[in-house]
Amino acid sequence: MSQAALLNWNVATVEGGTFELDANFQGTAVVLNGRNTANKSPNGEVLNKGELTISGGVFKGGNYPTVAAMRGVQSDLEKVNITGGRFSQNPGRLWDDSVEAKVTVNSDGLYGICDHTATGRIYKGSYSATCGMDGYAGDIHCGFSACDTFISRGHSIPATGQHSFGEWQTTKEATETDPGTQERACSVCSAKETQELPALGHAPSEGWQSDAADHWKVCGRCGAELERAPHSFGEWKTTKEATETEAGSRERSCSVCGATEAEELPALGHAPSASWSFDASGHWKACERCGAELERAPHAFGEWRTTKEATTQAAGLRERSCPVCGYAQTEETPRLSPVPEGGSGWVESGDGEWGYVEAGEPVEQGWKEVGGEWYYFEESAMQTGWAQVGGDWYYLEESGRMDTGWKEVGGEWYYLEDSGKMATGWQEVGGEWYYLNGAGEGTEGSMATGWKKTGGEWYYLEDTGRMATGWRSDGGTWYYLNGEGEGVEGSMATGWKKDGGKWYYLAGSGAMRSGWQRVGGTWYLLNAGGSAPLGAMLEGWQRVDAKTGRPTSANSWYYLYPGSGAMAASRWVGGYYVNASGLWVR
Repeated sequence: MSQAALLNWNVATVEGGTFELDANFQGTAVVLNGRNTANKSPNGEVLNKGELTISGGVFKGGNYPTVAAMRGVQSDLEKVNITGGRFSQNPGRLWDDSVEAKVTVNSDGLYGICDHTATGRIYKGSYSATCGMDGYAGDIHCGFSACDTFISRGHSIPATGQHSFGEWQTTKEATETDPGTQERACSVCSAKETQELPALGHAPSEGWQSDAADHWKVCGRCGAELERAPHSFGEWKTTKEATETEAGSRERSCSVCGATEAEELPALGHAPSASWSFDASGHWKACERCGAELERAPHAFGEWRTTKEATTQAAGLRERSCPVCGYAQTEETPRLSPVPEGGSGWVESGDGEWGYVEAGEPVEQGWKEVGGEWYYFEESAMQTGWAQVGGDWYYLEESGRMDTGWKEVGGEWYYLEDSGKMATGWQEVGGEWYYLNGAGEGTEGSMATGWKKTGGEWYYLEDTGRMATGWRSDGGTWYYLNGEGEGVEGSMATGWKKDGGKWYYLAGSGAMRSGWQRVGGTWYLLNAGGSAPLGAMLEGWQRVDAKTGRPTSANSWYYLYPGSGAMAASRWVGGYYVNASGLWVR
């Protein structure tokens, strides 16, 4: 076996190069190593050590083991140590223990320590990408398990962006007007996704609700008012005809909701005749529509006027007429009888004055009753007109007779008591109260009309002098005069007043207020144009103008507490909020 690419008998180290035999060489090794311990130098040193170290190079060719013993004795290979290189035949046990396990056939078809070219790749430390986090392909290692050498780092894997969401969970319930929200979470990364739930919308009732001004529907779920709008009223229809003395009524209906509005038709009132009718007891006018007697009153007779003087031979006549209706009352005056000596009777002096003789003696001074009538004499003369007697005033007619009852003198009315004395102050006549002025109150004794203050209270006296009670309009302003059982009867009311189940407010002047009124630091709303009586205190929700308090079509709502009427401010009323001015804002 003399043919070889490399022969070694002693000590050799191969770190590289190519050692190759032609393929035609049969039974020949590329490397031959021989060892002979018996062959020594004169000084005893072994000359054929056979120590071969191969750390690199290429060894190929032939068809015999690439590294072989020169003499075919295996002991020749005991000092061969291979740590590297490439071989067409696997040197087997000659590989150093540290690398033997890593020997394999590489991509060049030669045996050698794995260069990772023919063993494939494996990845270590890989992890998958998730929805929100990048993954990693893993570190690249040699696929030869005995090698497992780290080759390079792998690449990152982009996040998938595809969350693995669970079921939706409601986080805020939707209402009729406000949207809700729902949320779901990724089971991998816990990322959350939020989604809006659309508002439910209202569920309008089939029927309409209404008040005096508007109609609306109600949400069947939340009770909110929907589609509020003013009524669409049709034509008025009379439900009760008005008469002269009784009010009628009429009604109209809303074409949308069917609500009805009723309204009083004022009584027609009488149509007084232009002329007066009369009889002996009084006068009146007749209604030209129904014939009712109107303005009946006793005659307001003037002074008696003698139309025929009485004499001792014949009776006389006198007449007085009513200036209102013209009715004339006539009566006979007794025939004068000559007064016999020592007798009694009327006598006329030469200057036309009348006196009275009783039992032959003239009545000189004071009162005297003659024929059931009273007369007053001064210095034997019968007095007529006003006479002050004992500090009191009396009225004596032209005939001298003392008058009683109502008497008009000089365009003023007076009341003369049954004693004939002129009355002053309050007088009840025929169930009605009148006021006769006292000293220092205009013409003393005259009947007062219009406003009168007495005893610290104000009263209203009609044109007839009768003291008014109840509601009274004067100059376009309403006042309330207390009735019986309401404090001082007839006195003008001020402050809060309840009448007919309704509350009203009367200023210090007595004038009834309407619209917004602040009383004692609290705001109230007094009807200024709605269906309630004028001035009546309103309660509950009211749709009115902020300044005038009159009904309005604007979205201007206020709440007045039932019972007290006080305006709510800066608070919730049910599901509604009113601001500091009382206006509903949300």
